[in-house]
Amino acid sequence: MSKKLIAVVGPTGSGKTALAVKLAKKFNGVLISADSRQVYRGLGVGTNKEGVAGEWNNLPARMVDGVAQLLVDVAEPGERFTLNDWLVTTRYALERIWQNGQLPIIVGGTGLYVTALLEGYEPGQGRGAKTKKPVDFESLVLQTNVEREVLYENSDERFVRVFDAVVAETKHLLVSGVSADWVDAIGLDYRYALKSIAGELSREAAISQFQAASRAYIRRQLTWWRHHNSPFLIKSSTEAEQKVQEFLGK
Repeated sequence: MSKKLIAVVGPTGSGKTALAVKLAKKFNGVLISADSRQVYRGLGVGTNKEGVAGEWNNLPARMVDGVAQLLVDVAEPGERFTLNDWLVTTRYALERIWQNGQLPIIVGGTGLYVTALLEGYEPGQGRGAKTKKPVDFESLVLQTNVEREVLYENSDERFVRVFDAVVAETKHLLVSGVSADWVDAIGLDYRYALKSIAGELSREAAISQFQAASRAYIRRQLTWWRHHNSPFLIKSSTEAEQKVQEFLGK
């Protein structure tokens, strides 16, 4: 197999992982998470981690319906894990996947990570620096096409459902020695759980403020992909499979 990869992108709650798993099963793929928070152990509920802990070719992985997902649970909470760290680790994983004759499928909502990889950002040179040397692989970018109002509704409903579990997870992080400043910097779910724990917000206010912040984040994610990497908008897994088949058959 020549060096090709798929990226499945889109906002929170748009079904990226489910689509990526389907594609991995059909095309012998291995997933690589492009999520700046899923890299941390101990952040499970708030970051929507799926599957169970396992390994792939001696690398730590989450096994999602039998499919390996790399770059999850690779750093300790409280540590600093940067774009540079993600690029270095991901490029190593890509080579391992290609050597194994499999298809890498990047999946996640951190747009900067995906764009940095696809556009050849030079590790260690900052978020604005790009290499002049082209990348040595071909990529196909697919974006799950879900109506914005549906994304908002999914996010609103989810946080009501998981709020107590995120609070419990946040308390565990604090008890284990992770600083409140680090938890706050992780943002979104954990920030509002932290405010609830500290008594700064009632349960209802924490949920309401998170929902507003999450909607704003979804808007930023949608804006990012309108301006980066020209993803194909995908309405069904069948359409995605056709696009991948055409791409691999070039």
